[in-house]
Amino acid sequence: MKKGILITSAVVMSVILVFSITLLMISQDPIKKAEKETVAIAKETAGLVKTTDFYWYNRDKTYFSVAGLNEADEEVLVIVAKDGGKTIVLNQDEFITEQQAKELTREDKGAVDILEARIGLEGDTPIWEISYKQKNGRLGYYVLTAKSGKWVSDIENI
Repeated sequence: MKKGILITSAVVMSVILVFSITLLMISQDPIKKAEKETVAIAKETAGLVKTTDFYWYNRDKTYFSVAGLNEADEEVLVIVAKDGGKTIVLNQDEFITEQQAKELTREDKGAVDILEARIGLEGDTPIWEISYKQKNGRLGYYVLTAKSGKWVSDIENI
């Protein structure tokens, strides 16, 4: 009897594990597809040869971005609009890095837990959106320009 319960439990756990892994893989498909398409556009428009980061920004509009090295071994950032495919290519000397954006957020917001950084466009301005968790457990978004690191907006207590 105990052996039957153990076998049944093992089978059920195996089915749950396989189902969970399958669900996870299916849920990742849109992200992988967006990244693959964005990298292809970046290779064509900016000569990207190595990708270091991928970002998915979604506010008023959706933008996909890749950072990496181009054929001249320069760091570039390519921002692609989901709708219409508008593409902006920035060289490293034209924008602040993700790390710099996070540091500027910490300087202004104090002891917050930085969750994620995303890059996109507000109008024609490239921006970093830094999501963070406040001491009270609520979320916030700190937005600054990608070119200068100048503060744009801050949404708190979400």
